[in-house]
Amino acid sequence: MEYILIIGTFEALFLLLLLLGKKNKSLPDYFLAAIFVLYAISIGGVYLELQNFSHNFTYSAIISTSWVFLFLHGPALWFYIRSLSDHEFRFKPLYLLHFVPFIFFSVFHYFNFINLTVPEKIRFLENDLFKESVSYKITVMLIGVSTISYNIWALNLIRRRRDRLMQHYSKIEDIDLGWLSALTIATLISYSVNVTLFNLDMIFHFATYNFLIILTNGFASVYILFLGYFGIRQGNIFINQSKEIQKSGVKSALTEASSPVKNTDDAFIKTLTRDMEEKQPYLDPDITISRLSEMLNVKVEFLSEVLNARLNQNFFDFINRYRVGEFKEQCVLKANSHLSIMGIAYNCGFNSKASFYRAFRKFEGMSPREYIGKVS
Repeated sequence: MEYILIIGTFEALFLLLLLLGKKNKSLPDYFLAAIFVLYAISIGGVYLELQNFSHNFTYSAIISTSWVFLFLHGPALWFYIRSLSDHEFRFKPLYLLHFVPFIFFSVFHYFNFINLTVPEKIRFLENDLFKESVSYKITVMLIGVSTISYNIWALNLIRRRRDRLMQHYSKIEDIDLGWLSALTIATLISYSVNVTLFNLDMIFHFATYNFLIILTNGFASVYILFLGYFGIRQGNIFINQSKEIQKSGVKSALTEASSPVKNTDDAFIKTLTRDMEEKQPYLDPDITISRLSEMLNVKVEFLSEVLNARLNQNFFDFINRYRVGEFKEQCVLKANSHLSIMGIAYNCGFNSKASFYRAFRKFEGMSPREYIGKVS
């Protein structure tokens, strides 16, 4: 099974070279490169560990050294997602705190293991005796806590970014990092399984250390393959935004008590509804809250608060609700009988099948085809 580790190591190195050869690299690309380097060290280090066991510890200088780098996997993912989510992201001294666990356990490992003589190391590792040590058990648990925590943190960053996008845009498929969210969830599940297996093994001793680390790094090899494929293909997700949007500080949720539009006259809402019905700005696939606010001659913040506090919806849902309504009108017209469902949907402002079907089912509780069959 050791060939899995060889494949994983060369996979990470190949993706690293592929990424470094990419033109017009951005800051997220460099963080992604760091992730590939860390996985190459971790997986390659495990392979050399196993070679040590099977070849009388030929590589004695690197006995049990690669595992401390696992404390950098979570921070690297966090930096990658933060840089993807915020085009103004810059490294701050405060971020050095992310490296404290790595530094602490590197020093701890040095005095508790690296500093030992080679015979002492071998005696400690043979027959999995090290699994009985308190330091091993604490380390396994903390690596699990660190990795799982960072993956949950990463999911929260992605969710917050999506919520923020839905306040500004009517289409977000190309910039919402859905692929990274799905991959992070899958990684979270696999790490949770791995951590559970390691902890159960400390109690029941049902597997060898070699089997467990090969299993864990097998998951890692699959993870970096998908991360590399989508990450390298990921284009610039920072589509043009006006300074007004970047600095507006529009909130994802507004309480009625704190909203300045609580006592706003209904006249603006009537104007908004009239312009939406007459001018049909939702037919523009690229409509943003900035463009709509300019059309209405109001500030972005004000329009966003009206949508959230008075109409109880974000900009994304507000626009797509009108598009769904337009589709319902257009799909029953004989003049459109020659058009496919998606042909009509594109004319109504949608720009992808996935976003159209998702919005239609959300607002109507059925698929477009089911609706057409119902009204025909």
